[in-house]
Amino acid sequence: MGLACGPPRALTRPVAREEDPSIVFPHFFEQTVVEVGAQGGTYELDGATLRALTLAANDFLPSHAKQPACEDRQESHRYRVIRHAEIIFVRIDEDPQACGQQTPALHSGASYAISRDGRILRSLMDGQPTELLRPEGPDAGDMGVPAAPGVSSQSSETPSDPQHLPPSLRPDGGASLP
Repeated sequence: MGLACGPPRALTRPVAREEDPSIVFPHFFEQTVVEVGAQGGTYELDGATLRALTLAANDFLPSHAKQPACEDRQESHRYRVIRHAEIIFVRIDEDPQACGQQTPALHSGASYAISRDGRILRSLMDGQPTELLRPEGPDAGDMGVPAAPGVSSQSSETPSDPQHLPPSLRPDGGASLP
């Protein structure tokens, strides 16, 4: 009796999404990176991390088109993962070299916070504010807008300092900046 192979199973339910604004994203470009897939190494990825990567990639770049443009393909992006306790943070950035470009498009990335059980807790597309804006009080004036509770005013997903960009995206190609 042989095994029956059919088409891949489609998702039967939408991905649970919570959008918890109190979650602060880590700075993805401040830590040394171990590149999975680099020559000569053996790497192991647990199922929860694989699920988080898959959820983020499919949410950011759904594969509906038969032949998407190069920059709209999942394989034309770079992925960073940081795990903190029960939350898996995923950062997705366009890899311009994958499509023969020098620089990525403006606002071409996203960050996700995903629970170990596969719920998207927060997603933040490049160009979106990292904090919820709300008036401070009646005497706050037009500019009185503090961060939402639990959100650090220092959390920024798009690094403004070129030193925090990955070397392939720095204007100097990765040379040390003064």
